[in-house]
Amino acid sequence: MSDQERGSIVLGVLVSLWVIFAIAEWFFAAGYRKSPRTGRWIRHLSLISVGALIVALMLPGGAIAAALWAQTESVGLFNYVALPPLWVYLLTWIIYDLMIYLQHRAFHAVPFLWRLHAVHHCDTSLDLSSGIRFHPVEIVLSMLFKVFVAVGLGAPPEAIAVYELILTGMALFNHADFRLPNGLERVLRWFVVTPPMHRIHHSDRRVETDSNYGNALSLWDRLLGTYRDKPMAPLNIGLARWRTDGDQKLTRLLGLPFREDW
Repeated sequence: MSDQERGSIVLGVLVSLWVIFAIAEWFFAAGYRKSPRTGRWIRHLSLISVGALIVALMLPGGAIAAALWAQTESVGLFNYVALPPLWVYLLTWIIYDLMIYLQHRAFHAVPFLWRLHAVHHCDTSLDLSSGIRFHPVEIVLSMLFKVFVAVGLGAPPEAIAVYELILTGMALFNHADFRLPNGLERVLRWFVVTPPMHRIHHSDRRVETDSNYGNALSLWDRLLGTYRDKPMAPLNIGLARWRTDGDQKLTRLLGLPFREDW
């Protein structure tokens, strides 16, 4: 399969997920989207497009290309440890998900990284498009981190490609503004991060913001002491410092990490 064909499949899956979740938000809204969709979608798609363009120029092929290089050069863990292919794929996905969890915690703990990540958190609404609302510099740093992980693991490029799809699909899912049946949601969150679980992470109370960091597997929050089952009080989404309509403009979001009035 060519890179173009693979890219078309990935794009098709993501567009399909976007449409499915958008329809679910329309019919089963949970009430956390407070601003019109059109403006939000344009703004958030613009942010990720700028980040993707920079990544394409700086790191062509991203983590998948890095994994292909590691495979060609026999670099990384899985090029020295003989395991069945299925185990290699499963371990790649599990380790990658843990690394994304740890990266997320770092973006909350390190002051400059938090300034970048605050662009994601200062959204006063939540919907599926919040899952792609990241500052371009954060997108680049995240890709650099994933490149190092891919090389360190010596993971198959196909496994990395599948995880990238899982990563983005789960980000759309757990930010989406739709209701799940309570019983189903309580079962699902034992395995994966659900929208109600992740919404707590977007609370304006820092103790709640610094919880529920997981993207796909909910396991890491449970194991590493950052799991929060429910909010302390009704959720107020966003950050107290950046709540005006002006703060949500694209130019303000791009400049937010570099402002002096922190």
